[in-house]
Amino acid sequence: MKVIFFDVSELESNKINKFSEENKDLDIITYKSDITSAKREDYSAEVVSVFINSMLKKETLDKFTNLKIILTRSTGFDHIDVDECRRRGIKLCNVPDYGDNTVAEFTFFLILSLLRGLGLMYKSSVNTAPGNELEGKTIGIVGAGRIGTKVAYIAKAFGMKILYNSHKNNPLVDSIGGSKVELGDLLVSSDIVTLHVPLTKETHHLINKENIKSIKKGAYLINTSRGAVVETEAIIEAIESKILAGAALDVIEGEEFAGKEMEIIRRGENYDIIKLALEDSILKKYDNIILTPHVAYNTNEALNRIIDETLENLLNMFKGKELKNVIV
Repeated sequence: MKVIFFDVSELESNKINKFSEENKDLDIITYKSDITSAKREDYSAEVVSVFINSMLKKETLDKFTNLKIILTRSTGFDHIDVDECRRRGIKLCNVPDYGDNTVAEFTFFLILSLLRGLGLMYKSSVNTAPGNELEGKTIGIVGAGRIGTKVAYIAKAFGMKILYNSHKNNPLVDSIGGSKVELGDLLVSSDIVTLHVPLTKETHHLINKENIKSIKKGAYLINTSRGAVVETEAIIEAIESKILAGAALDVIEGEEFAGKEMEIIRRGENYDIIKLALEDSILKKYDNIILTPHVAYNTNEALNRIIDETLENLLNMFKGKELKNVIV
């Protein structure tokens, strides 16, 4: 069975090599780079494992004619064409629970950095205007799944009031004083809005140019979910009009285009892609916007959980056992 891993880190590489030595009947190949680096001979693989940098849309799936399973080493799977996988009978599995603590903790790192003006302090090495405390502030958590729940518990420890928006009630968040509200009410009432939802058709531009106008004046926006959950133009307008006091974004819409503006123009990309690349560059000019390069998940503990669960699923397939975390 031919298995190819893309987007492989050094930590993952060490574990994959050990796994390969223990399972010599598997032909395992690893690449540090994304799936665009695949060679012609790789297209016969039965199993492919990727991270979010690798796009598996129809055009790419067409090349992998023998593919039986995709193991994405991420919670989100918007980089993969789920409908095409379903149509072709390709199994898709993710790792849904590796980043609960990791992302929740990073969310508060961003919140504290924003409220204490760390971005400007880092740039100028001078004292800035007085910051703000968290105690008594209202946090609005959009998406009360595993990560959102962890965020709520940390917020409780800081003495914050907790609002959350979710498809259903979360008894754990309710038990610590959280209140489930509609998104509009959350935006109006929250001092800090933090996003923890997957990217779907329903959540695309969940925060947009229209509803961001209703956000509490002077609030802060945090996004550690997926970039396209927030319309970039909405952030820029809200910062310019001082509706938002600041934003911290570990993910941005069109982040794959960042730093490639001239390349995009030379390729003659369509206006929407050029617009995203330019907007992402504009975000960097604001002292009250903190940008991090999609690293909320990136801890040793989380990376170990990711690769361990992925290799366990690979072994399950090889031995004919039931797969875990099957999306389709």
